[in-house]
Amino acid sequence: MNTGAGSASRANRFERVVLPHLDAGYALARYLTHDATDAEDAVQEAVLRAIRYFDSLRSESDAKAWFLAIVRRECYEANDERRVMSVAARYEEAPPLRLLDPGPSPDAQADHSLLQQRVLDAVALLPTRLRETLMLRELQDCSYEEIATITGVPLGTVMSRLSRARARRAGALRDVVDIGEVA
Repeated sequence: MNTGAGSASRANRFERVVLPHLDAGYALARYLTHDATDAEDAVQEAVLRAIRYFDSLRSESDAKAWFLAIVRRECYEANDERRVMSVAARYEEAPPLRLLDPGPSPDAQADHSLLQQRVLDAVALLPTRLRETLMLRELQDCSYEEIATITGVPLGTVMSRLSRARARRAGALRDVVDIGEVA
């Protein structure tokens, strides 16, 4: 029996099924840790864990949710070990959200930058569970079912967290929303 061929096909399958989700894993880790180095460490540990437990993946169509759940677990374990530093101190390195370009003028670009910063501030101030749910839905385009799988909570909890996250974000942006700059 040639175990080399079996391990090569397993490695090829892992590369094909899991590795395409590395960017999504890094984005999730980045928003949960607020630190590029910690996010890279979490994703690296998640990849090692994913390799170790790859045979537990039930279906290739579940690979994204399966891998993001591992990344999430790694982030929380790392946070438990070194307690999260203040959001304000680590927030400055967070990748910017993509917003629509308001126009080419310098004033419009400055207004856009300020608005973008306000949205980032509003999201950064959300409790971790709400922030991760919002990020998974709006930035990673995960379905409610995928978010439930990733976070290990019931579907109703996902919907509740998403509703609360959106409400809190809107509340923090009330002065902007009232004048119609953010939908």
